[in-house]
Amino acid sequence: MLSLTTMIIAFCASFVAMLSGGFWGLGGGWLVMPVLLLCGVPIEVAVPASLLQMVPSTFPTVARQIKSIGWSRNSWGYMVALPMCIASFAGSIGGAPVGDLLEYLFHTRKLQEIFFLGILILVFYQSIGIKETKAALSAKVGAVDFRKKIYIALAGFFTGLISSLAGLGGGSLVRPLLRNLLKAPEDITGKISRLSVFLVAFAGASAYLLISGKWVAESLTLAAVLTAGGMPGFALGAKMHGVVVGAGKDALAGRSFAFFIMIVIISLFCKITGFIETGRILICATGAGILIFLCAVTFGCRKQNL
Repeated sequence: MLSLTTMIIAFCASFVAMLSGGFWGLGGGWLVMPVLLLCGVPIEVAVPASLLQMVPSTFPTVARQIKSIGWSRNSWGYMVALPMCIASFAGSIGGAPVGDLLEYLFHTRKLQEIFFLGILILVFYQSIGIKETKAALSAKVGAVDFRKKIYIALAGFFTGLISSLAGLGGGSLVRPLLRNLLKAPEDITGKISRLSVFLVAFAGASAYLLISGKWVAESLTLAAVLTAGGMPGFALGAKMHGVVVGAGKDALAGRSFAFFIMIVIISLFCKITGFIETGRILICATGAGILIFLCAVTFGCRKQNL
C-alpha cells in the first residue's frame, strides 16, 4: 500500500518531470522513475505507473500539435515521424515481457535499475553533443532514402523497447537522434518527441497492465496521482518551450537538459549503491533546479519577444 507521503512526493515529482517533459519533448520518466525508486516503490509498480501517467498527460498537447508537424510528402511527419513512431509503438509492447524474462533469468529486478542507469548515461552523452542549427524552421526534411528510413524504423523500434523496459517515454532517446543525426530543428524535434512519448507510453503501459497481476491496483493508484501532477505540467512546459524557441534559444533548450540528467544519474547511482538519503537530497535539488531554471529562462525569453 502506498503511503500518503509517497503519493505527495509522486505528485510533486510528476508536475516537475512533465513540465520539463513538455519543454524538452520527453515523457518525464527520466525523473519520475528515480524518485519512485528512491521512495521504495517496487519497480513492478513504478514502471507501469510511470508509463501510464504519460498517456493522459501528453495527449492534449500532442492532439493540438500533431498537424503542425507536417504530413505532406517530403515533410518531417511523413519521412521521419511516421516510420519512427510506428516502429517505436511496436517495440514498446515488448518491454513488459522482456522485463519478466530478465527477472526469471536473474531472479532480481535490480538489473533493470542498472540498465536504466546506463540509458541515462547514454542520454547525457548524446545531449551534450547537441549543436545549434542555423537552418530556418521548415516543414521539409532533407533527402531520406530507403536505407535511412530503415535505420529510422530500427532506431524507433529499439527506442520503444528500451523505453518501455525502463519506464521511459522514449523522448530522451528520440531527441538526440533527431537533433544530432537528422539535424531536425528544435521546434520539430519537440513535436515529434512528444508524439513518440504518447505512443510508447500507451503501448508500454497497456502491455504491463495485462501481465502485471497483483500489482495492477497499486500501479493504477500511483498512475492517477502522477497524472494529476503531470497533465498541467506537460501543457505548461510545451508553452514555455514555444516561448524559448520563439526567442531563438534553440541550443539553450537542448543543451540545458544534459546538466539535469547528470544529477539524476548521480541520484540513481546512490540508490543502487545504498546511499538512499544522499540520492533523495540530490533528486529534490534537481527538481527545484529544473523548476527555477525553466521559469527563469522562459521569463527572460518572453521579455525578449515583447
